[in-house]
Amino acid sequence: MDAIKRYGTTVFLAVAIAYFGYHALTGEQGVLNWIVVKNEIRIAEAELDLAVAEREMLEDTASRLRSDSLDLDYVEERARDILNVAHPREIIVEIEPSPQH
Repeated sequence: MDAIKRYGTTVFLAVAIAYFGYHALTGEQGVLNWIVVKNEIRIAEAELDLAVAEREMLEDTASRLRSDSLDLDYVEERARDILNVAHPREIIVEIEPSPQH
């Protein structure tokens, strides 16, 4: 009985510290979950950047094809690309885009 009085508080505090420490690491709002969420945020931001770039490209294409500001050179370029045609005396040189690092 004397040992329970002597070590009871210490054991209780050690168990409480272990319990809260475990949940601080692995709980729903723990450190390990925080790392996972940070990675998911990083991936989502990268996807957002790609979507914004694609939207800007599509907006540029749409603005070139509007009737009030029609870019005839662009229309001709797109028609030749889609229909895969060229003037007999033209020389077509296709340049592969360089891989981005």
